[in-house]
Amino acid sequence: MNIPIEKTAKIAILGFGLEGKSTKDFLEENGYDNLTVFDEKLPEFESDLSKLRNFDLIFRSPGIHKDHPQLQGLNVTSATKLFFDICPCPIIGVTGTKGKGTTSTLIYEILKEAGKDVYLGGNIGTPALDLMPDIWRESLVVLELSSFQLQDLEKSPHIGVVLNTTSEHLDYHKDSEEYQNAKEPIVKFQDSEDFAVLNLDYPYYKRYESLGDSEKFFISVRKKVEKGAYIKQDRIYIEDEEICHKDEVGLIGPHNLENILPAVMVATLLKIPKNIITKTIKNFKGLPHRLEFVREVKDVKFYNDSFSTTPETCIAALNSFEDPLILIAGGSEKNSDYTELGRVIFDKENLKDVILMGDTAQNIKNAILKNGEPKCDIAAVGTYHDAFDLALEKAWKGSVVLLSPACASFGLFKNYKDRGEKFKEWVESIKG
Repeated sequence: MNIPIEKTAKIAILGFGLEGKSTKDFLEENGYDNLTVFDEKLPEFESDLSKLRNFDLIFRSPGIHKDHPQLQGLNVTSATKLFFDICPCPIIGVTGTKGKGTTSTLIYEILKEAGKDVYLGGNIGTPALDLMPDIWRESLVVLELSSFQLQDLEKSPHIGVVLNTTSEHLDYHKDSEEYQNAKEPIVKFQDSEDFAVLNLDYPYYKRYESLGDSEKFFISVRKKVEKGAYIKQDRIYIEDEEICHKDEVGLIGPHNLENILPAVMVATLLKIPKNIITKTIKNFKGLPHRLEFVREVKDVKFYNDSFSTTPETCIAALNSFEDPLILIAGGSEKNSDYTELGRVIFDKENLKDVILMGDTAQNIKNAILKNGEPKCDIAAVGTYHDAFDLALEKAWKGSVVLLSPACASFGLFKNYKDRGEKFKEWVESIKG
């Protein structure tokens, strides 16, 4: 393995989360011993960032912005950049505001079903460098890539997939323009042997269509496309060949068609047989905490959508049900705009109760009330457990209780996974 870093280099690792630890382990395993970890939250590590100027190379973790004042003028890289430099096999990169985890996993499942030596990592959980001991030139790697990981890349994946890109992480990026710019490396450095998959239903596609030298393919749930995958008369097609009826897919919710079509397109580009694509998308039920069916108790269905940390994902969840619905939402603030969520809640005929909590409860309520007197009942409570208890009181036969927060969980739970697991524990504790 040819790692383009001098063995004598004095290296700093900035941040000791999952990726920082992976970086340290990888470098140590490959003979680098002059390593210093910086993390302001962990007392066992260095915290004075002014000392970074004394290092030859700095590995930036995703949560630390590339424009951090203490990094200016220094030699900064990242674990993702290093992986792109040394990975011996083709990389399939997936980015977007939401859906990238589902799309990445579905691509992985299709390729695995086809017998490929395929690996899944990146933002979805397994740091990319952890994959290095197992991959070789005949492997395939599927990476979920966040804007944090993409923003300073100087190479693009062999296949770059850009899903919907709305305003997100504006607590990290200074504005939507910076957020969009950060994602450009997914296709910006592609050459004529590479491919890009873009969603024709979002105006963003024009921005990325002009980048790089790759061949561009498209997906659409609204209209037929000449080069790509699309929905026509409720059926999924890839370049005029039918895959299956949309009601046959395993994923719940119409929004998931936007995640299925790119996976179909990628699999087709990699020459996976259509029967394997069809079989996999019928069997794939999705990821934990993404519109996850938990349990039905006394004719009440409970769904865990804790991964919903934006208004857009909550809207998608609400649009996935026709049964009478009780929504549990709210959490910590990250400067989201709840205007459209408020309008959807106001207009939703089957939404009977909205139970809110956290810092965002009043903002979400105000967004609903801007539209007039709502048809649903709105309640604000102190904790998520209070919200769950109230939902149980209000639930009746045939209804759905949906946890879809539309907000982050900071200060309330460790993360969205912790929030979702608690919800599932509470559901499982209900006596049938």
